[in-house]
Amino acid sequence: MKISFFKEEITEDPKNLMMMAKIGDKTAFDNLYRLYFTPVFRYIYFRLKNKTVTEDLTQDVFIKVYKSIGRFQEKNKTPLAYFFTVARNTLIDYWRKKKEILTNNQDILQTPRQTLEESLKEKEDQKIIYQAIQFLKEEQQTVIILKFINDLTNKEIAGILGKKEETVRQIQCRALKTIRQYLKNKKLI
Repeated sequence: MKISFFKEEITEDPKNLMMMAKIGDKTAFDNLYRLYFTPVFRYIYFRLKNKTVTEDLTQDVFIKVYKSIGRFQEKNKTPLAYFFTVARNTLIDYWRKKKEILTNNQDILQTPRQTLEESLKEKEDQKIIYQAIQFLKEEQQTVIILKFINDLTNKEIAGILGKKEETVRQIQCRALKTIRQYLKNKKLI
């Protein structure tokens, strides 16, 4: 696997990097950080819509993985699945502590070329999609975020959730039907 990230290329297999990090190789863990920071950040950010809290929780995920890397077992679980499992558990812990789900703190990345009208339309579209996803059951939200925000395959999602690929497809299908119905009810499609 060859991944360009930052200015370096990571050519190591993630499983090899995990095994090397497990025996104390700090460079291997640095490479895992570069490899998985963006997917973990996206996963958490899409759930919270708060950049500052997302940055903190993403760092918590990497600290937890670093401290628990000795317990990682390869058994049909990819390193990415391990990171997402820790991220999911970190979010659950966060929500338990806060006793509230943050829904209205949205940051929008705006390019200078966007007009105000385009920016407002984009923000409104994001808000509608975000609200539709929040309407889903927890498991459906996770599948949709991993599939469409983090661009994971159904096989990767199945590994993260400990489910069969067919089950992931069914969850995804039901979630998309629910979103479609939500949008119809709001007269958006």
